[in-house]
Amino acid sequence: MGTHLLPHCPRSTPADRRRDAVRDVLGVTGEQAVATPDVRYGRSWTRDGVAGRELTWAAGDDGPDTAAWLLRPDRPAETAARPAVLLMHAHDGVKFYGKEKVADGPDGVTPAVAELRARGYDGLAVATGLVQAGCVVLVHDAFPWGSRRVPWPELPDRARSAGFTACPPGLDTPEVRLRRYEAAAREHENGLAKAATLTGTSLAAKVVAEDLRALNVLLATDGVDPNRVAAAGFSGGGARVAHLLACSTRLRAGVITAMMSTFADVADGRADDTTWLMITPGLPAVCDWPEVAACAAPRPLLVQFARDDSHFGPQGMRDSESLLRRAYVGSDALTTQWFAGGHRFSADMQAGAADWIRCNV
Repeated sequence: MGTHLLPHCPRSTPADRRRDAVRDVLGVTGEQAVATPDVRYGRSWTRDGVAGRELTWAAGDDGPDTAAWLLRPDRPAETAARPAVLLMHAHDGVKFYGKEKVADGPDGVTPAVAELRARGYDGLAVATGLVQAGCVVLVHDAFPWGSRRVPWPELPDRARSAGFTACPPGLDTPEVRLRRYEAAAREHENGLAKAATLTGTSLAAKVVAEDLRALNVLLATDGVDPNRVAAAGFSGGGARVAHLLACSTRLRAGVITAMMSTFADVADGRADDTTWLMITPGLPAVCDWPEVAACAAPRPLLVQFARDDSHFGPQGMRDSESLLRRAYVGSDALTTQWFAGGHRFSADMQAGAADWIRCNV
């Protein structure tokens, strides 16, 4: 059942005007308007050849601060600047955690995160593979995940009711509280998106503003080559990469994993399974989803597809690949990779992304 009601939506704004049009939808007036926050440093740790450091900065609103981890190869004597990756955590249907999904911090891995990684990441921490490939990696929480999540007492009644429906009052273990929170947060995401639209913005706009602040932090980090910085993300994290590629000229490259199809494909019965990070009011009136990512052309772009992705149809993914190739015609900077399996960031996909970044950043 198709749900596109307008015959010319999504549209295709000419390439020379597309970036500005996408930025306008996302409320990004210019990169120079995005402040570089004052960073506070916390604990340091070393594990498996990775040296980590806790970072915190003000998110730029009245909510909780942004927590992040900066990870680099454990080579303290080295002075040469390294390539870097701004690694975007995914949606995953889990709001309680953010950066923990893709990186190991000072306190190890909780059972809930281990289960999530086993289900969607072949049990691996994505950031570790990127550090082993020689990169500095920054991974931060974005609203409303992890340190930026909405506290339980601040959730509206409708959301908390959904939480208690999923896990009724009574048994009150950490696992039950986590499942109750996720059910409530899932319901609340719709409310957040509605409220954003009613105030002239979008959930994606809020997130890309936070991602631009994080990019500023990474670019200003000692030991990072500012001319060799990429963004990478899986699923909802890949949506964040697409937006950031459109809104920043300072990224050298981007990696989008299992987050590429057409708006028509998503609208045709798949919207309920698609994050609000991809569904932004006004964006289909500018261009189709692949053309958002292609705003980066001719900068290097890797797009990884999962052949049996439950979030997207085979034809939609093939159509999106064609649109990407059209945007990159005359350039060899676009790479597409197809992998067996469903909507996940498998070990093979992670290795492919790390190898590609090593060669292109």
